[in-house]
Amino acid sequence: MLNLELISRKISEKRKQKGMTQEELADVLFVSRQAVSKWEMGKSLPSLDLFLELTKLFDVTIDYMLDNSELKDNDYQSMFMQYPRESVIYHFLNSKRLNEDIKNIFYLLTKSERKLIINRFLANQLIVNITNLWPYLSISERRYLLGNLISKGLKKDLSTIYDMLSIEERKMINFKRDKIITYNKKTMKGEKV
Repeated sequence: MLNLELISRKISEKRKQKGMTQEELADVLFVSRQAVSKWEMGKSLPSLDLFLELTKLFDVTIDYMLDNSELKDNDYQSMFMQYPRESVIYHFLNSKRLNEDIKNIFYLLTKSERKLIINRFLANQLIVNITNLWPYLSISERRYLLGNLISKGLKKDLSTIYDMLSIEERKMINFKRDKIITYNKKTMKGEKV
């Protein structure tokens, strides 16, 4: 059975989050303000067509509107089921707990979304500790990140992940008095960067 009180509360909350008045929502949906008021007071429900329009407008799923479960800020798996991917990634990128949240989201991301995160990290647009990010990277992602850090001479403290590096990755870098040495694959001679 549908919980009118829950649905009405969510319609009201989402409308307010969008910064809309009842009148503005009514105009968008081509209904009267009184209809929106009745929905928000739990006296009636929108038709199925209007309900679908509401979920699109509010960027939520029907399940979210009907279900009584509340999402936690770091429950990215549930967020991906209920919100558009772009919204969830935006939520993560603007989180104040990036270092803690990386473990909750990174394995859920597509290859291109993961690369976006790595590129933001490289551009210093994502302030994440490399020791928190490194364990969740694939081998090719690790090489990409490490290669970029070395070739661009970026000032990331690689000594913190040295123990996590594979033998091949350690060959890419060598720590001698805080100088990074890159290796030429053909000659295997070190060149100071």
